[in-house]
Amino acid sequence: MSSESAAARDVVTDFAHWSADRRFSALRTFVPEDGDGPLLALFLLAVAADVSEDDLVRIEAIRVFAILRIDDDSLAERCRGALIHLARTDDDWDVRNAAGCAVFDLPGAERELETMRSLIAAEQEDFVRENVGAALDMFLRRRDSAWFHPLDT
Repeated sequence: MSSESAAARDVVTDFAHWSADRRFSALRTFVPEDGDGPLLALFLLAVAADVSEDDLVRIEAIRVFAILRIDDDSLAERCRGALIHLARTDDDWDVRNAAGCAVFDLPGAERELETMRSLIAAEQEDFVRENVGAALDMFLRRRDSAWFHPLDT
């Protein structure tokens, strides 16, 4: 028996039948449950990478990663790689921005620090470079703060 929620299954199943506004709204208000990661991660990546999809829908698909629980290292690595690819290559700077920032919400983000620093340095759009740089700085502060002040003490 699968552990994903009925709401997650409905989003995946019905998404293609909805209007762009409905898809945007569904992703904007969606709160995944703990077991939804395996079902939703690849679906969200596909939506985010679909250049025929409305850009706002693509961005919302990326933003779900901030609250999506991914426990599988292989899946997290695949997600990071796909988001980094979008952050490097997408024509829409808002998508690049969202994807670059989302990398730091995923498990294993510390493995991508050098990659993300080079991505930031190569980014032509000031807004994207500054936002992804700020996401990197916040990630490092959270990581360093957790290292010196563990939550379980």
